Amino acid sequence: MSRLIVLSNRVTLPNPNATQAGGLAVALEDALNGIGGIWMGWNGKKTAYRQNSFDVLKDQQIEYHTCSFSEAEYQGFYCGFANGALWPLMHDQNQYIDYSDQDYRIYQDVNFKFARQLQKIIEPGDMIWVHDYHFLSVAHYCRQLGMRNRIGFFLHIPFPETQKWQDLACSQHLAAHLAQYDLLGMQTQQDQRNCYDFLKTTLSLTAHTNNILRNGQRQVEVKAYPISVHPAAIQRRAGQLTDTELPFDFSSSPDVKHIISVDRIDYSKGLLQKVDALRQCFQETPEMLSKIRQFQIACPCRLEVPTYANLYRDLKRGVDQLNQDFSHTDQPVFDCHYDALGHHALMRLYRKSEICWVNSVRDGMNLVAKEYIAAQDPENPGILILSKYAGAAEQMREALLVDPHDNNSMIKALKLAVKMPKSERIARYQALFQGLMDYDIVHWRDCFLKDLKHVSSQYIYQPLSKSPSHDLYLQH
Repeated sequence: MSRLIVLSNRVTLPNPNATQAGGLAVALEDALNGIGGIWMGWNGKKTAYRQNSFDVLKDQQIEYHTCSFSEAEYQGFYCGFANGALWPLMHDQNQYIDYSDQDYRIYQDVNFKFARQLQKIIEPGDMIWVHDYHFLSVAHYCRQLGMRNRIGFFLHIPFPETQKWQDLACSQHLAAHLAQYDLLGMQTQQDQRNCYDFLKTTLSLTAHTNNILRNGQRQVEVKAYPISVHPAAIQRRAGQLTDTELPFDFSSSPDVKHIISVDRIDYSKGLLQKVDALRQCFQETPEMLSKIRQFQIACPCRLEVPTYANLYRDLKRGVDQLNQDFSHTDQPVFDCHYDALGHHALMRLYRKSEICWVNSVRDGMNLVAKEYIAAQDPENPGILILSKYAGAAEQMREALLVDPHDNNSMIKALKLAVKMPKSERIARYQALFQGLMDYDIVHWRDCFLKDLKHVSSQYIYQPLSKSPSHDLYLQH
């Protein structure tokens, strides 16, 4: 029987006591539940040595294959090329790109490492589904190792325009590696167009249709598959979690509209822009001080990277100064919590908050926006303020869309949210929730896998004759 093998950098190992804030790992866990398969990736641990063997754990229908990273792999692959070069590139922040040949070699080495593990467990008929920017090159090595299985790839973050790739020295090699996948999934129609144009232009491929490119007998399909959530399950769960402990005090300000935001501390999330917009709002309209209160979950990440350490420092400084200047009670106007919350606590927070503010300056999708709508009380729902630069904005047009670079745009949305009548809130919510029901996480999974399964065997990449040991970027 054919199996689904999923590869992602983050893996959610079965642990009922684990703290998980959502995002990619939860989405993949939801996608695998019900159909089963193998889930492969990093276990989150670092070791002093390179680990080539993988630990295997079976839990219900899912078999987990995980490994540790050596310090060199973690620094070169994860902190270095993946998050120091690819992440800023794909979020249109090219000024932050920090590229080195050494990091790129390690990135390729780790991609090869996972391809070899796939080779050890692959069986005829198995399908491989690779996820995110950490593994752009895995299919390239799978083909070198002789694998003719169908291999799909899904990018959870944005795909930049072709001209942006010119700032990355290895862009042509990565384009060639991406073309070894049979199906490339993107979050939005714009990401699909950007990826299609990048491959077509960089590799001089022939356009077969609006989403298929060919080079001789080889073809690659590029399509948009907007990722989603389990809206019915989230709504049911959020309504039941009445005694969940929360880090914020709602009872001290019952007449205030509570705004919830949940972000990693990353320059793509528009956190400093939010602080600046609130400052201007309170300066120009002091009465808003008694009408809104910001609750922020802001999880530090990648603090070993100077850019992120500086952002964390600047955010804390900005929040502290804002509270010092405008808090007129013992309650801060911007209450920031820097620890991750479990999924149940997040769903309860969403349910209790009258407003959710997603302020990304660039985001692949942003599942916080979708989880917030899914968690609302249908009889008294909250309002979603959503950046027009988040991928979710392409589907969630009934939200209050804002420009995070324009303070007046954000302030206008805040004022609209505060005074919006219940009838309008319900109408916007119903349209948004129906959209989630029509295109939930199961629909996302099934659409992608159906298309991957239907890739014609005549177009699956033929194995290359050269040995993997002769690859330009590897010295094994």
